[in-house]
Amino acid sequence: MTAQEALERWEIFGDGPHLPQIYRDMGLTRLRILAAEEAKPSLPSAMDRMPIPRLNYNPLDRALGRETPPAPAVKEEAPPQAPKSLRDRALTNPARLRTPARKRASFRYHLAMCGFVAEAAERAKVNRSTLYRWRDELPRFAELWDKAIAQRTRAVDDDIILRAGHVEVQPILYAGKKVGERRRIDSRMLMHVQNRLDVDRRRAEDRAERRELAALRTKPLDEAALAERLLVLMERRRETRHSVSHDTTPDTPDSANANKDLDKAA
Repeated sequence: MTAQEALERWEIFGDGPHLPQIYRDMGLTRLRILAAEEAKPSLPSAMDRMPIPRLNYNPLDRALGRETPPAPAVKEEAPPQAPKSLRDRALTNPARLRTPARKRASFRYHLAMCGFVAEAAERAKVNRSTLYRWRDELPRFAELWDKAIAQRTRAVDDDIILRAGHVEVQPILYAGKKVGERRRIDSRMLMHVQNRLDVDRRRAEDRAERRELAALRTKPLDEAALAERLLVLMERRRETRHSVSHDTTPDTPDSANANKDLDKAA
C-alpha cells in the first residue's frame, strides 16, 4: 500500500486496523507530507541524462563473433636521433668509451657531478695517472677540468647557503600534546658562510691592489704619488684588519702576497 492510498483510506474510514501499522504510527500530518513527496516527479538520474552513443557496428554480429575486427593502427616510430655532442655519445654506451676524447668527455661530466677526481676517474674507467698526463699535455683539457671543479664548487656553495638559511621547526610537547614551537637556526653554519664571504672579499681586494701596484710600476716613477698611494693602501688594510679582528681565520695566500708587494713597494 502506497502512502497516497493510505492517506485516502485514513480520510474516508479514519484511523483503524485497515491501515498498516507503520502509517498509523506516522500520524496524519506526516502521512500527508510523505504522500506529497511521492507525488512529485522524480528527477532523471545522471545515467539517464547521459547521451546514448550511436553504434557503428551490429551488436549481434559482434556477440556471435562474425564481425571483422578493424586492423590495428600501426604507430610510426620516429628514428632514434644520434647524440650530437661528444659527451652524449660517450655517455650513451659506456662500452664505446674507447677513444681518448670520449674518455675525457666522460670524465669531465662525472667530475662536474661528483667533484672528486678519483670517483670521476672510476666512473669513466680511466686511470688517474693518464688523466694527469692529459692535463699536463692538453691545455684545453686542463681548462675544462678547472671549469668542472668550479661548477661543482658553486653548486656546493649554493647548497651550504641554502642550508644555513633553513629554519628548523621543533614542536614543544607537554602531556602528549603540542603546546608550541621552537624555531632553530644553525648559527655555526651562518658563521661559516659569513667567514667564507669575508675571505672572498679580502681576496678580491688583494687582487685589485696587486693589479693597481703593477700598473703603477709600469708608469713613469712618481715618488710622491707612489708614496701617497701606498699610504692609502696601508691605511685601508689596517682598517680592514681592525674591522675583522674577531675573525680567527688565518691570512689567505692572496693577503700574504699583497703584504709582500706593499713592503717591496715601500
